[in-house]
Amino acid sequence: MSVSAYLSGALILISGIALSGCFSSGQTEYAQQAKRTSLGDLANKRSSETVASVEMSKTQRSAKLANIYQQLLTLEPDPEIRTHVEYRLAQINTESFEAQSYADLDDESQPDSQVLAQLTQNDAALQKLVNEYQQLLQRYPQRSENEHIQYQLAKALDLQGKLDASLAEVESLLRHYPQTMYLAELNFRRGEIYYNLQNYSAAITAYQQVLTANDNQKYQLNSLYMLGWSEFKLNRLANADKAFVQVFEALVAGQQSNRDIANLTSDNFAFEKLGSRAQNLAIDTQRVLSISLSQQLQSQSLVSLVKANQSLPNINLYQHVLFANLAQFLLDKKLDYDAELTYQAYIDLASDNIWAARYSLDLLDLYQRQGKFAAMHQLKNDYVNQYGLSSTFWVNANTAQQAELLPQLLSFSDEHSRRLYADAQTQQGAQRISAFAQAASALNTYLQLAKLPQASKLLTKDILNDEYLFADANFEAKQYQQALASYYAIAYDATATSAALRKIQQQSAYATTVTVREILSQHGQSQQNQNEQRNTDDYNTLISQRNQLDKEFINQYPSDNRALQLASNAAQYSFDAQHYTDLKYFTDFVLQTHGINTLNDAASSVQTATPLSDAARKQVQFVSQLYANSLYQQEQYAQAEEGYILALQYTDKSTDSWSEMRNLLASSIYFQAQAVKQTQPELAVSQLLRVAQAVPESKYAVNAELDAANLLLEQQRWQEAVDVLKPFQQRYPNHEFSAIIPAKLTQSYEALAQWDLAAEQLLIIVTNEKPGPLKREALYTAAEYYLKAGDNSNALSTFRTYAKTYPQPFDVAQEVRFKMSEFYRQSGEANKEYYWFRQILSFDRKQLQQDANAIQARQIELASIAAFALGEAEQRSFAAIKLNAPLQKSLMRKQDAMKKAIGYYQQVLDFQLAKYVPHATYNLAEMYRQLAADMMSSQRPGDLDELALEEYEILLEELAYPFEEKAIEIHISNTQRAWDDIVDQWIEQSFKRLAQMSPALYQKQELTHEVIDAIH
Repeated sequence: MSVSAYLSGALILISGIALSGCFSSGQTEYAQQAKRTSLGDLANKRSSETVASVEMSKTQRSAKLANIYQQLLTLEPDPEIRTHVEYRLAQINTESFEAQSYADLDDESQPDSQVLAQLTQNDAALQKLVNEYQQLLQRYPQRSENEHIQYQLAKALDLQGKLDASLAEVESLLRHYPQTMYLAELNFRRGEIYYNLQNYSAAITAYQQVLTANDNQKYQLNSLYMLGWSEFKLNRLANADKAFVQVFEALVAGQQSNRDIANLTSDNFAFEKLGSRAQNLAIDTQRVLSISLSQQLQSQSLVSLVKANQSLPNINLYQHVLFANLAQFLLDKKLDYDAELTYQAYIDLASDNIWAARYSLDLLDLYQRQGKFAAMHQLKNDYVNQYGLSSTFWVNANTAQQAELLPQLLSFSDEHSRRLYADAQTQQGAQRISAFAQAASALNTYLQLAKLPQASKLLTKDILNDEYLFADANFEAKQYQQALASYYAIAYDATATSAALRKIQQQSAYATTVTVREILSQHGQSQQNQNEQRNTDDYNTLISQRNQLDKEFINQYPSDNRALQLASNAAQYSFDAQHYTDLKYFTDFVLQTHGINTLNDAASSVQTATPLSDAARKQVQFVSQLYANSLYQQEQYAQAEEGYILALQYTDKSTDSWSEMRNLLASSIYFQAQAVKQTQPELAVSQLLRVAQAVPESKYAVNAELDAANLLLEQQRWQEAVDVLKPFQQRYPNHEFSAIIPAKLTQSYEALAQWDLAAEQLLIIVTNEKPGPLKREALYTAAEYYLKAGDNSNALSTFRTYAKTYPQPFDVAQEVRFKMSEFYRQSGEANKEYYWFRQILSFDRKQLQQDANAIQARQIELASIAAFALGEAEQRSFAAIKLNAPLQKSLMRKQDAMKKAIGYYQQVLDFQLAKYVPHATYNLAEMYRQLAADMMSSQRPGDLDELALEEYEILLEELAYPFEEKAIEIHISNTQRAWDDIVDQWIEQSFKRLAQMSPALYQKQELTHEVIDAIH
């Protein structure tokens, strides 16, 4: 068969082949031929046929196919077929180039000259492909197969090193085919190109598109890695860190199919356990992450990064590695402090993780190398607290983890507890208590660890000394129950195997007696603070425990000098608990030990006892005083008086105890008096006065004298009370009780009718009392008492003081002002009398403005009296003024006096008291009448002739007439009151005056009878 015939016969087959090498064009004409036999159909059909097998290499096959397609083109086929042939030929050439290039380069046996020649040949072939791709794209710009051609062109240009041209093709391809099957690869390649061109922002965008593309698995990991680098190059370090963490996450997730990797936990995870490629990428990523973090806030930035990515499924698996790498990076850079912070940051972040414990040791090593001993101590303490027996970590830790940490826990807790104990010994006050509490807690932590079964092989010392330190620390911290239990266990439960142990046992035994007393004291204080009655059962239990411990110590160590002190202490506790039988027992024990047989005959015991040493004397004094106090508490005051006399014989006079017991001696006498003051008051007074005689310096002496005076007052033995109170007042003028003496003396003087002396005491009250009702009433009463005593001078002075000081209460103040006017009326000092009348009226006006309801009948009467008296005084002044020539001058003075009188009379009229109104009205009318009369009788000018004098007389009548008419009018108004059933002599006087002034109207007998009848 000829080649032409062969080609014609193969045309349809080749067309199908061409189609198989390209994607559907999507053109309209091809859509219409959708049912035509395709290369795929033909291939499927041929696959079931048996054909002869020919052995050909891939290169040979490509060359053969290329030759066939090239010959086909010379036949000038249909344009559509030609197009398919050209596209298929380009694909075959591409495959042939790739196969030949890789095959030649993989053959390492070729000489360099041959390799160089092959590379030159490859470059030419590559350029030929580029030309073919570009020609196809130019001739057929709308073909759907261009997606693949443009993709191959971009790759070919990239192989040629023409990055810009390759990038342009990639960008064009992505624009024209946004959903291209090469989306992930193209974005990854453009990201690489942008990165190489240092356009990191564009690279970031490309890598991010890779991560969001479908089927991106092949490029995802590298895209994450390069995304991180791109962000790093832009100094967007936080974004870079986030990308690097995603790299770690992808590496771990990609190894989950490996069973060994899948079984790793945070306890044993390391990136070195991943596959080799993953290891290398992880190492490089850790390196750049550490660099990035070092340029930020280092450990703070890492903590923020880890916290922000807690939602990642594997972050907790490897996060400790990130901290370790950062710390090592910083150490390599000689940034030790920053490395410390990095370890500490992880410890704070994941404190319950085993790596936190391990990093604590690394951090401790750093501290030690730098001599940071305080930080070492704190870290060790934190280690014990965080990972000890009571920690969440220990509870959840497995056996291996506990075994890993136990040696450090023992060492650190032992060191820490001893250091705290030593430090607590140097403290004082509340700080000492707190310090020992901390030491006790630390010792307890160590002992708990040391008593673990697995710790026995790790211990290098006996823990008994630590048990004793633990008991002591609890005691010093006032944690007495725990201290007591520990002391007792050492003293009576431990086996004595050495002299040192026996010494510790003896010390512990005594410590139990001291500790139980502290518990008793603490119990009593607690009950007192809570304001509750002591719980008898609990208290009795403690007392019993204390007595038992005392007896155990005394029995176990009878030669110990502290046994005697225990008895003294027990006496004190028995006294406090009011266990008087026990008190008697312990007191007898102490006294007998010192050669005093009994307290029942204490006076003789004192006389016959062997002279005591100072220490023994103090013990005897102590218990004998307790005994006397117990009698006092039992209210056996007569016996207590004798008991204190006994105790005082053992007491140094210069001590506080001497003063205290002297005071209790006085108190015993005082309470003897109190016991009989109701039944035998005279004896009580005698006993009370005996207090000052027996113990004059006692505070009870003062009380006793005052109580004696009160009893005398109750018995109305006034003069005797004065005889006690007056000296008391003179001896103790500044004593607090002296403030009440004046009141008591006042009472006595009142009963004795010694009013002047009572007034003096009231003035003392006034002087000492704060402003208030009592002070005011005392001042008023003192003035009254001076009046009763006939001492008008002091009465006047006292009332004046009251009037000036207390304008309120209004009623009392007005009475006092009236009294003042009366004093001056009696002494004939009219001006002073009128002053107080004016004061009465002035305050009445003020009160009317402030509270008119406070003005009662008595105050109205006093105001009326004052106004009337002042009116009369002014009326007298009016009457005394003579009208002389020239009339105008004297008349003006007379009228001024008249106006003043009228003003006062008008006030009387305003007060409206029937007792004073008629009289005031009559006086008013009389002033007008008198003014008219005085005018008519006034002195005439001497230089007038008869005619002028007559005219002057007429003028006077005209002037006097209105006043006379006014007088008649006022008298008439006064007589009108008769019609209101008011009977008064001044109304009658008005009638008489009217009869004189108007006889035609008022001198008729029948009118008089009519008025009288109306009145009666």
